[in-house]
Amino acid sequence: MLHIAKRAGIPAWKAWLIRGGAIVLALIVCAIVTMIVTGLNPITVFKTMFDGTLGSSRRIWITVYRIAILLGISLAVTPAFKMRFWNIGAEGQVLIGAFAAAVCMFYAGKMPFFQNPDVPLAVKNLIVIPCMVIASLLAGALWGFLPAFFKSRWNTNETLFTLMMNYVALQIVKFMIAYRDVKYPWSSNGTVVGIFNSDQKLGAYSVGWLPEVAGTRYLLPAAVIGVLTVVLYLYLKYSKHGYEIAVVGESERTAMYAGIKVNRVIVRTMVLSGMICGLVGCLLVGTDRTLTDTLVDGRGYTAVMVSWMSKFNPIGMIFSSFLLVFMQYGAKEVASKPELGLNHSFADILTGIILFFIIGCEFFINYQLQFSRSKKREV
Repeated sequence: MLHIAKRAGIPAWKAWLIRGGAIVLALIVCAIVTMIVTGLNPITVFKTMFDGTLGSSRRIWITVYRIAILLGISLAVTPAFKMRFWNIGAEGQVLIGAFAAAVCMFYAGKMPFFQNPDVPLAVKNLIVIPCMVIASLLAGALWGFLPAFFKSRWNTNETLFTLMMNYVALQIVKFMIAYRDVKYPWSSNGTVVGIFNSDQKLGAYSVGWLPEVAGTRYLLPAAVIGVLTVVLYLYLKYSKHGYEIAVVGESERTAMYAGIKVNRVIVRTMVLSGMICGLVGCLLVGTDRTLTDTLVDGRGYTAVMVSWMSKFNPIGMIFSSFLLVFMQYGAKEVASKPELGLNHSFADILTGIILFFIIGCEFFINYQLQFSRSKKREV
């Protein structure tokens, strides 16, 4: 009576129409759940979520910055995923890139040259910031190279390898935060780094901080990620390397018959993925001006969902990143309002409902339900 058939193809406008309908349906279900469980007006809850993310110019900039960071990490994992290399290590790759940038920023602030008040800050940053970027790129590239090298040589499990690399990066950062060097202590109490180069009495004040643009420190990282989105879209869609990634993802055997060196593509793509993660780590440290073991805050794993939801399309990831950031931080705003009487768990329920509908709608994009009537045999 009922069977499932895979769609041969679906127009892009129809696919996005299904996704839009899923979001509207999810909001209706959230409203019903809110009224039944809490008795509150769902419009009040949704308005609180909106105010928490887009309620003021400062919140808008912070939201744009959060979207940019999540988008940047999603861009990083996309080439590997398109190649069917399951890179679950973005969390560690971003963190190790942030750590490399933090080392440059911290120790530059201790050098006599950068403490010299006669040297303009622009000159100091012209030296430090490129060093931060290069160090982050190299650190991220190393964290991407290692699992790719072992995969290409000994066919190790890349999922487990990249996942374990997350914990290695995390423990390195935790150790360095707690490390108490006599001459250059990372922090005053051995557990919190604090803001790098924030003492105005020293000549190295604000060395390594990313410059503010248009009166905000969040515009520059957002602009960098915006440019990166366009570049990666063109790279994957029109370049030779992008074509090789797609062929390897479809079939390694076919790629080898076509003369593509699969092992080289795997290593090259993962190094690229790690470098993008490292760059995002540098943007995090340069904008937040500090280093913590929770700096990435799970966005390396959320990026996996963004990439899959967008079908590895960098442009589509902008919308997916906005939706997840809006839901995540809007839910936190709901939980922070005592007058609503809701805790973070209920906010997570709303987020889960919406994600369930968004992910579920992909089934109806890729498959269709077909009904058939059983015919009675003629006697």
